[in-house]
Amino acid sequence: MNQRGTPVRFNPRPLRAAAAALGDNTAVSIAARLNTPYVTVQRWTSGRGIPAGPALAAIERAYGITPADLFPADAA
Repeated sequence: MNQRGTPVRFNPRPLRAAAAALGDNTAVSIAARLNTPYVTVQRWTSGRGIPAGPALAAIERAYGITPADLFPADAA
């Protein structure tokens, strides 16, 4: 939920697609590239978790996808 109490919409598909384009086809390989725990990445790629702050910056650096790609405005 955001500060207004509405659910935050997160779309993991752009992350999975960008990772696959670089050969990172598993949560393990994504976690290694991002230097992030596997369990955390597993939650993101399954849509059960939401990356924030430094993780979003790491995703953008590694895969070239922005927070706007992961949190589409029209998903509300």
